[in-house]
Amino acid sequence: MLRVVAKYTLIISYLLFASYKIFAVSENLDNFITNPKEVGSGDYKFLFMKIFTATTYAPEGKFDFNQPYALQLKYERDLKGEAIVKKTIEEINHQSNKVSETELNQWQQELNKIIPNVSKGSVLTGIYTSKQQTLFFDSSWKLLGVIEGKDFAKHFFGIWLGPDSSDKKLRSKLLGLASNDKMER
Repeated sequence: MLRVVAKYTLIISYLLFASYKIFAVSENLDNFITNPKEVGSGDYKFLFMKIFTATTYAPEGKFDFNQPYALQLKYERDLKGEAIVKKTIEEINHQSNKVSETELNQWQQELNKIIPNVSKGSVLTGIYTSKQQTLFFDSSWKLLGVIEGKDFAKHFFGIWLGPDSSDKKLRSKLLGLASNDKMER
């Protein structure tokens, strides 16, 4: 009997915690996105290792590059901020809509000041706002930095959400176009 009570207590505690996490994300996103709802979610894997789980949020769960939206990455590995930024710049550089070397260098410098080292369980959230800014937040919703401009947002979020994304399956999941099965890269 005691086991059954403990089991149900654990299940109820988990459900309450999960509900709180969803509410906390929504509550923070409400400051930037009208009625934010999850659009999609998926795992990014490299050589069978899960690197992060990505989730997109948009008004009413309907994604539009021209409206405010958010991308949240929950990391499953320890990574250096510099390595994350380097990979980010490489991915931006591989998009068909090319960016000048000067602009890439400027974005890399700005991102190096913003993106921290992450460990398993760390969450980074990028939000594109109606003021054409990209805001970066850590797990505790502390503002890490801001990068101005629609062009940066298009290229940065395009890594995951744009037509030139190097991971088409993840892109489809994040845009709510595919089921949320686990995927390999």
